Amino acid sequence: MFRAARTDAVRRIAPLLTCLLAVAATAYAARQGETPWRGRSTASATGTIWTPAEWRMPLDNWGTGLAWRGTGPDGAEVRLFARTKTGFCNCFDGIADDIEIDRIGDVDLHGSDFSAVAPGQATEVGVLPGRTRAFRTADRWTGTRHVLSIVAAADCKAVVATLVSDAPISPMAETSARALLTGETFRQWAANQ
Repeated sequence: MFRAARTDAVRRIAPLLTCLLAVAATAYAARQGETPWRGRSTASATGTIWTPAEWRMPLDNWGTGLAWRGTGPDGAEVRLFARTKTGFCNCFDGIADDIEIDRIGDVDLHGSDFSAVAPGQATEVGVLPGRTRAFRTADRWTGTRHVLSIVAAADCKAVVATLVSDAPISPMAETSARALLTGETFRQWAANQ
């Protein structure tokens, strides 16, 4: 009798276990699978190798974005964080001045005490006009960091990118990051945000 009850219980639980194993296997495969942002490094023409990283910034109203860790040909490390913000920029003039880049940029996520190193400059991310501006941040946990904010916008939608490094950010690293942001994969991701 005990054996029959146990067999009956196994028959009832088997479909549930099979379903749970299938869900677990699917979740594991999704985490391990190569998506454009997981597990695959990308080398740029400037020699910087970009490796996808986790977005470890505090959650705010704008949500999360994508992050990469870059290693230059000289071994210098830089991090790139990028996300979109819709409806928060000047819909008519885009990112026309430093006030706009300071307001929309994500510099404050990388240090509580920050100051601009120089006035911003006009730039483009693909076909999106924008501005770039260098900052220095200080934090008691991370020390002084160099931060380059790149913000470009059109039609009330901004792409906000931030390069962060312990050393000054080279023009090659900026060029490499801009190439990553203008690539087809990032543009498709940004268009769906």
